[in-house]
Amino acid sequence: MTAAEKGPQRTCIACRQAGDKKQFVRYVVAPDGKVLVDYRQRLPGRGAYTCISRECLLAAVTKNSFQRSFKGRCSKVDSADLLDQLVTAVEQRIINLIGMSRKSKQCISGSNAVIDSLKKESSLALIVMANDISITITRKIEALALKKKIYTAHLSDKQKIGQMLGKDERSVMAVQPGLLADSLLTELHVYRRLVREN
Repeated sequence: MTAAEKGPQRTCIACRQAGDKKQFVRYVVAPDGKVLVDYRQRLPGRGAYTCISRECLLAAVTKNSFQRSFKGRCSKVDSADLLDQLVTAVEQRIINLIGMSRKSKQCISGSNAVIDSLKKESSLALIVMANDISITITRKIEALALKKKIYTAHLSDKQKIGQMLGKDERSVMAVQPGLLADSLLTELHVYRRLVREN
């Protein structure tokens, strides 16, 4: 398979690893010189890329890789701001995917509904719980999910998850298997790596 068949190739400006551009985070320079995260890779202009990792982003800032890539046309890069931009972009992508799963009726929400589904033979791809869910419910859901080898993640709070689903507060939601679930799972893994959840 040729590089053209694989898709456009890019190289991380920090670790120099090469690969399909979808495996990297793209950055562009705004008119005011600020470096912006272009997570969906849609903004115009010359781009620079890093691996989707905190380590490569921070290394690129430390090594002045952005200044070299943009040939001095960007202002000084703040690593905390850039990391915050990236985490926010991933969060927004997760919110969009959860909204899509709701519209396509591929998700269920509420602790009782999710627990009932886990006890039955119905299949679930992943479960998202609010950070402010009770410890008792968390343990119950995680124990049931572990038996069925279903991925669990914590994200945001009950109110925000409810808003994503167009409902009142929701402490937990689950998504059925499919392409949406696969995309959401990928983004949740990225989010976990970036915020260093344990």
